[in-house]
Amino acid sequence: MAMSLSLSLQAANDTLFASSVRIGMDVSGFARQFVEPETIFREVSLDVEWKHNYFAVLEAGLLDINVEKETHRYQADGYYIRIGADFNILGRSPEAPNDLVLLAVRYGFSTLGHEAPFIVIPDAYWGDYQTSVEAENYRAHWIEAGIGLKTELWHNIFIGWNLRGRLLLHNTREPEMEPYFIGGFGKAGGNTSLMLHYHIYYRIPFR
Repeated sequence: MAMSLSLSLQAANDTLFASSVRIGMDVSGFARQFVEPETIFREVSLDVEWKHNYFAVLEAGLLDINVEKETHRYQADGYYIRIGADFNILGRSPEAPNDLVLLAVRYGFSTLGHEAPFIVIPDAYWGDYQTSVEAENYRAHWIEAGIGLKTELWHNIFIGWNLRGRLLLHNTREPEMEPYFIGGFGKAGGNTSLMLHYHIYYRIPFR
């Protein structure tokens, strides 16, 4: 009897599964712009549920930084990608078959060009010293893992968040100037990063 009930529940869950594509946008970049208007990043994502509770994921974004202060000017722009997978650990129910709690793993790559065309080092005794750093390229590779939530608001429209920890694997060694921000990774200057993201999504079922 117990085995029959288990098989019936499994069959019911299987009927809830429909392979789908979900297109998303990270809206945390817009919120960050209010706090740091000089730092702009835009990110989109694509995930495909190729197997029940398993998702292949691609994320890509653009970074643009323009800092203008009395003592320095800094400019950077570039792009980044992340590729990986999500696994849903939340049981599907008939009431909310599309809500998800996800474990995520990613590989990330970022490339940017940056420069500091104007730097002033104040010195009351010797006088101010003016210098600059010419444009150079910077690259970084990392892995990341985290947890996230996606919930359906209305007819295939979702909102969600995810918290990711990132570990830098490789970057441009001994650049003339460390970047202010690594697109897709976070603030430079360390080998780890922890970031919270918020998204909106639209899901396209295959059936």
